[in-house]
Amino acid sequence: MVPDFGARLKSNDFLIGTWLTLLDPAVPELLAGSGFDLFIADGEHAPVATADLVLMLIATRAAGVPILYRVAANEPVRIMHALDSGASGVVIPQVRTVADVERAVAWCRYPPVGLRGVAPRRVSDYGRHSAAYMERANSALTCCIQIETREALESLDQLLEVPGVDTLLVGPNDLAASLGHTGQITDPAVEDAIAHIVERAIAHGIPAGVWTQSTTVARLRREQGFRWATVSADYGFIVTAADAAIREIREG
Repeated sequence: MVPDFGARLKSNDFLIGTWLTLLDPAVPELLAGSGFDLFIADGEHAPVATADLVLMLIATRAAGVPILYRVAANEPVRIMHALDSGASGVVIPQVRTVADVERAVAWCRYPPVGLRGVAPRRVSDYGRHSAAYMERANSALTCCIQIETREALESLDQLLEVPGVDTLLVGPNDLAASLGHTGQITDPAVEDAIAHIVERAIAHGIPAGVWTQSTTVARLRREQGFRWATVSADYGFIVTAADAAIREIREG
């Protein structure tokens, strides 16, 4: 069975994750040893296809770190590929309307509450535990919507009222761009929008997550009421450590 990220969300812990963008499965295997609570494999802005996701899931299985998969688009086949492969849930980007949210939720759940097709192969241990998997899948899998557009911000309360939304993820970069502040994620208008999102999420009882660029910002978001955060990404940790090492040697 897949790790139950939803159960972790119900705890009082502040969960820390990062993004998987590099295709070598040794990367998530390595990072899993650092103590991350979750990973998000990026199928929107990185070339992480379903086959790559499967290798990442195999690599992290022993560590039990949940992997959510950000689909490239809010499309049924992309959502089902991720869930049938064994992802603990999906992240749906570019959500703008109630219809967008209803579509995502429906394809994350089996009938009668949803529209997901029934073919749980790898995720049920290749058919060995199909019945047990399907019995708990609707409640265990996580449907995460991304709040990263002006339209989503303006209809936020309606989006969060859709049954089946388990959590949300704030995308500060796209949100800043949508608000007219491209590349300026620390602009006061962007900060105000982020504060509004977490406030409304708390009011609706929806755990909110957010991407952060540093540990300092992650701690700030925890104080704001966010329940989880992603910090940097796999390539970001490599770049930061490599640049720091070279700089220290050359300048030290």
